[in-house]
Order: sequence, then structure tokens, then C-alpha cells
Amino acid sequence: MPHTLILGTRPSKMAMLMAETAKARLEASYSGLSIDIRTYASTGDINQGDLKKSGGKGAFVKDLEQRLLSGEIDCAIHALKDVPGDVDMHPELELACFFEREDPRDALILRDGVAQPTNGTALTLATSSPRRRAFLRRLYPQATIIPLRGNVDTRMKKLQDGQFDGMVLAYSGLVRLGLQQHVSHCYTAQEMLPAVGQGVMSLQVRKADAQKCAFLKSVHCSATDRAMAAERRLLRVLEGNCYSAIAGHCTEQGGQRQLSAWVSDPEGRECVTSVLTQPASEAAELLGERVAQDLLAKGARRLIECDTAAA
Repeated sequence: MPHTLILGTRPSKMAMLMAETAKARLEASYSGLSIDIRTYASTGDINQGDLKKSGGKGAFVKDLEQRLLSGEIDCAIHALKDVPGDVDMHPELELACFFEREDPRDALILRDGVAQPTNGTALTLATSSPRRRAFLRRLYPQATIIPLRGNVDTRMKKLQDGQFDGMVLAYSGLVRLGLQQHVSHCYTAQEMLPAVGQGVMSLQVRKADAQKCAFLKSVHCSATDRAMAAERRLLRVLEGNCYSAIAGHCTEQGGQRQLSAWVSDPEGRECVTSVLTQPASEAAELLGERVAQDLLAKGARRLIECDTAAA
């Protein structure tokens, strides 16, 4: 175990809070260990335009991955929903651990004075997530959905300035920032199924350092690991990307593992769903494979290709 671990993160308030959480947990687990947090702005942070033109979700992680590959940092922390599937990860890197999953739900924040929307409400709602956009179009067909980038503080200011009526963000992030009091509604999984990996923090290392960094397993959550194995296998088989309206959420209860998944066209007009279970003793990747194949049999490939074409 190294005496000092250099942990790379993005400079946003959210990312810094994630890094500080990891630092506190690791230093509490190992006496004498020191975590040195270093910040690096990603392409996604610098380019506030269309995310698709700056590398999609991978724009938030690729810069940190380059720092890892060059040896500038020992470890990088990511919000797992921003990490592309394993097939797109550099072969010399791996995800060393997953923290216990936080609340994965999506949350609606409305501007002061705006009433809770219904399916007939003509509001302007903001999100840059293809998945959230498609769900919002299904929930509120009269609403106008516009793109939104920037950190949470910037988004909150735009909302209160009246640039739109409401926006959808990850509830876990709002809790981390102490902003949960602004939430107007938390969507159930039936209303808006979460993104693959939503609510999970992950640590990434060089494969060559896997043995040296084995101590990171002290903060690793086995239940989250199994859920992510199912969800990320689903994403890999579907060949989903940053343009795809894909949702997947895995849970375990009473000795059973369940994976719910959903794929939609960009406008939310057409979707396919799948909910399958397996004994918790079986490999979680098998469940992800089965659900993905079920979705593909129902026409998911055509919907995913519609997403890519729309981009």
C-alpha cells in the first residue's frame, strides 16, 4: 500500500465532494495513508456546448484517464454513469472499486411559483440527457424540452432567472450538495427508470497497479459491484452510447436479483422494456446479457440507431 495516493478529480463542486468522501473513507480505513487530491478540468467541463460534439459522456473521464496512463495520478474518481462501457475503456485501465450506491432516482426541480406539471402542462423543462428527455416527453407531452449544460450552481441560477420552468437532475448529487430542499418531485423507477450506474462513485486505476491498489477494496461494496456487473453488461450488449435513451436498474432482495431496463427513441414516442430476475447466487453478468437480448428481440436496436441518427 502506498503511503500517499494521488487522487485525480474534476474541479466541480460535485466532483470535489466525491473526492473528499473517498479521501475520508480511505484515510479512516488505513492509518498513515495520505490522499493527495488534484483537480483537472475535463473537456466536458471546458466545452459547455453540445456534449455530443465534445466526446459525449466520455468527455468527463478521458482527461483523467490520460493522467492515469501518464502516471501523473495513481487513481481517478468518477460518477459511474459518466463512464463509458468497459469495451470503450483503455485496456490498461480498470475500475478498482464501487462505493455503496446512493439513491439512484431522478429529481425534478421547479422554478419558484411553478406548479407541479401534469401530462397536459405546457412547461419548458431542461435536460441534456437523452434518457431523461425521452421520459419527460412521455410524462409531459405538452412540455418543451430544451438542452442544459453546466454545473449545478449554474443550472440553478438559470432556473431562477426564468430561462426555463424546471429541470431534472440526479437526486444523489443534490443531496451531496445539500440542495435536496429544492426538489419538487422524485421520480419512481416506474416513472423514470434510472441511468446505468446512477448514484455510484467509482475509483479507476492502472491494471499494472492492481495489486498495489488492492487496499481500495476496503471501501468496495460487493452488492453494488454485482448490480453494476448486470447493468454495465446490459449497456455493453446493447452497444449504447451517449446519444442513447437507455435506462437500467438492478436490485437484490430475498435471494433474488432483478434487472429492469428500458430503451426509447429520442422523442419518447416508442419504447421497449424488460424486467427479468435470477437467483442472487448466479453471475450478475448473465442477467445483464439476458435482459439485453430480450430488449434486442423486441426491437431495441432500431430505437438505438434512431438515437444515433438523431445525434
